[in-house]
Amino acid sequence: MKKILVVNHFPTVYPPISGGTIRYFHLYNELSYYYDITLLSQTYKRKGGIFHFSSTFREYRVEVDSYYYNILKDTQSSEATYEDTLITNTQLSELPTVYKKYFNQLYETHEIIVHESPYLLGYDCYLGLDNKPRIYNSHNHEYRLANQIWQNKQARKFLPAIYQLEYKLTQYSNLIFTTCEMEKRSLISMFNLDPKKVKVAPNGVSPNEWIYNEKKPRLKPMALFIGTDYPPNNEAVSYIIHHLSDKCPDVEFIIAGACCNNFLNFKKSNVTLLGRVTHKQKLKLFACVDIAINPMFTGAGVNLKTLEFLSAGIPLFSTYYGARGLNLIDKKHYIHAEKENFSDKINDFIFNQRNLKQISFYGRKYINKHYSWSNIAKNMYEQIENMITT
Repeated sequence: MKKILVVNHFPTVYPPISGGTIRYFHLYNELSYYYDITLLSQTYKRKGGIFHFSSTFREYRVEVDSYYYNILKDTQSSEATYEDTLITNTQLSELPTVYKKYFNQLYETHEIIVHESPYLLGYDCYLGLDNKPRIYNSHNHEYRLANQIWQNKQARKFLPAIYQLEYKLTQYSNLIFTTCEMEKRSLISMFNLDPKKVKVAPNGVSPNEWIYNEKKPRLKPMALFIGTDYPPNNEAVSYIIHHLSDKCPDVEFIIAGACCNNFLNFKKSNVTLLGRVTHKQKLKLFACVDIAINPMFTGAGVNLKTLEFLSAGIPLFSTYYGARGLNLIDKKHYIHAEKENFSDKINDFIFNQRNLKQISFYGRKYINKHYSWSNIAKNMYEQIENMITT
């Protein structure tokens, strides 16, 4: 069994509940049926150590050391931003951190190195100097995403460095996975890549984990949004609180996840901010709400919450950015809405139970057929084996 080392700047959680942790855990859990997988991750608040998920799947979770906080203090602006941690990670690779010690040790015993992003590329000091295959398993086209959503002026000065890191990673990678065709074309175009080495490994779902309840009509239907503390999600929460809740007074809006962190002082009669939820709580939420909403106006890659909403059989209202990369059909798989007409679409469809039920049926059928983690991992395995033998 070949051994794969996966380098990442955030840890997984079990069971994973949101964002990149869902892809990070499920994809490598499925790939561990074909390879011996070691995740090398950083953790900021959770306990470090070695966590064994199975005999062929484990995670070395490395707690950040004093170097991290010293650099963060120097680079951070007066108010902490999403970008600060990413920039700090790019600079840490030049220092003798604990993470570097673990990378050097694990590098010796692993045959394939996978990078989940360019931000820790500096740790891979053997890149271009050895014969070990490299894989870039991208969650996003990182430079393009950063250029789109980084607002802090100080942080934006680092954009050229992020471009160079991702350029270098794409040039030296033997195989690149993207989450959709759109991301694939974006990377190929920007970095002038050989299309043959860029493949699609979309985000996925675990169709058997959902709880299906027969929903009963309510006087006030419930609409769910869930997300991590991430700029596009925070923008969506602000839009729900300041716009949708006023325009859709007959709807109860439920917002879950760390995206609530910056809005806990806001009070609206038809908005409930739950904050972080456990995996079990998420499953119960998915089973009881009437619709899901995804008013995303920026971002990259394939939106995991969209996949999960549809896989769970929840009628979904989403923008183009929220549904990007999945080839969904409006009014067949979901209901398309944008900033200027999102509230109108909700008000038009919210009490049409027959229509919503039909849309949710076809949305669930489509996603569960094409986006299961097991099928995605099997396709990745075939591409990796083809890379090794050619």
